[in-house]
Amino acid sequence: MPELAGGQRLSYTLREYEELLESLLAEGYSFTDFSPLADGEITLRHDVDLSPETALEMARIESRLDIESTYCVLLTTPVYNLLAVAEHEALREIEALGHDVALHFNTHHYWDERPPSAEFERRVRAEREVLDRLIEESGVVSFHRPPEWVLGEPFAGFENAYDPRYFTEVGYCSDSSQKWRREPPFPDGRPDRFQLLVHPGLWGATERTFGEIVGGVEAERAERVGRYLAALDP
Repeated sequence: MPELAGGQRLSYTLREYEELLESLLAEGYSFTDFSPLADGEITLRHDVDLSPETALEMARIESRLDIESTYCVLLTTPVYNLLAVAEHEALREIEALGHDVALHFNTHHYWDERPPSAEFERRVRAEREVLDRLIEESGVVSFHRPPEWVLGEPFAGFENAYDPRYFTEVGYCSDSSQKWRREPPFPDGRPDRFQLLVHPGLWGATERTFGEIVGGVEAERAERVGRYLAALDP
């Protein structure tokens, strides 16, 4: 615990994640949803790029610590399928634990450059409507590999996770690409208030490199597709 509070680099195990949260609680921080932050408050967000199952493990850890967070899920990914029974059940349990579920929108799935505003709004609205049929979505939208044009931009109709109130007007800390292996989460000290972004798929019961994680996901999905196609062979 003291080491994490003092700036330790992390190896991305779930136990270390729990210790990180415990250190924040011990320092007097509280966790809140996407609303204007007061000093001592953290908005905790998860972009679920790889694994709803690992997201559920994180949600259980947070629930034990009486922490609420927001889980942002993709509808346009070949990596998981929210209509699959196990993954839908994971999503429902995350919500039952008291966490918010939100849309993780991939602009790159539709466009290479910034689209007209009306088209962008239509696509976001359509995905939110689909997600809302599966689970009660929170009205927050985070962006997958966010292009510059969504950063710091407020949008009508939903809360942008990169709105200035959560991104540039407060502290912002992310574990993207396992960068906390190279540097501690808070090299310059903990901000008074901040958004903390954690990607569940990068964490696990044991230490793994980014390459090992991606390779494992790729192999598992390839095997799944292979079984399906083999069964079609007369």
